[in-house]
Formats: sequence, C-alpha cells, structure tokens
Amino acid sequence: MKKIALLLGLFSAFAFASGDYSITHTDFIPRTINFLIFVAILWYVGGNKLVNFFKQRKEKIAKQFQEIEEKLKESKARKEALKAELENAKIKAKEIIENAKKEAELLEVKIKEQTEEEIKILQKQFEEFKKYETQKAKKEVIEMFLKETLKDVHITSEDAAKLILKVA
Repeated sequence: MKKIALLLGLFSAFAFASGDYSITHTDFIPRTINFLIFVAILWYVGGNKLVNFFKQRKEKIAKQFQEIEEKLKESKARKEALKAELENAKIKAKEIIENAKKEAELLEVKIKEQTEEEIKILQKQFEEFKKYETQKAKKEVIEMFLKETLKDVHITSEDAAKLILKVA
C-alpha cells in the first residue's frame, strides 16, 4: 500500500514538473484522492482474501514442486534399480550363453562317441554278415559241385554226408 502511494506521488511530481501546468487548472489531486480511497476500499473488502489466495497459491505451487521433486527422486531411484537389473540380466545372459556353449561341446563329444560306437557295431555286423554269406556261398558251391559230380554216382545222401565230413 505504501509503495503504491509512493509511486503515485512520484508520478504526480513528474507530471507537474514536466509542463506549465499549475495545480489549479487540473483535477489531479481529487482524482488521486478518489483513487486512493478506491484502492483502500478494495483492500479492505478483498485484501485478506487476496493475501490468502496468494498464500494458498504459493503453498500449492510449493507442494506441487515438492511432489515433482519426490517423483523425480523416485524415478531416478527406479532408473538406478532398472540399470542394476539390466546389468544382472546381461551377466545372466552371458552365463547362459557360456553354459549353452559348454553343453553343446559336451553333446558334440557324446554324439561323436555314440556315432563311433555305432560304426564299430555296424562294422562287426558287416564282418559277421560277410562271414555268413561267404560260408553260405561256399556251401552252395560245394553243394552244386557235389550234385554235378555225384549225379552219375548212385550214393545215398547219408553216405555222401559221411564222405563230406571225412574230407572236411
């Protein structure tokens, strides 16, 4: 209030000092007094409400500012926690990859061993099958030979079997 009155006083002093006006030719003083009365009435009627409004506004803004600061702190803390989780996830991912590589190597070795064993078994089976087929072929050849040679000779099959057993 005092500041407003001081400003009005300075304004009026400058206004009168700048020209050839005299105070008697203007109604400046009555208007200034009316304006001051108007301001005093406004202050009386709404001053406390205005002061309270600005206090509440100030408190509301301060409260919002504090809430924003709290949210900012929470978001920073959350960001740090998420960074830590990300680092843990990266470490776990590396561990999983390393474990997968080790398991792949072990599986490779195991499959190689199984394949080698199966190859050995197949080779043994082949050798046995080869022996069997060779013996079978020998028997067939001998049987054919004996049938052709003994075609003209009349021997019973028992006698032929005895002869073959003696020769073999």
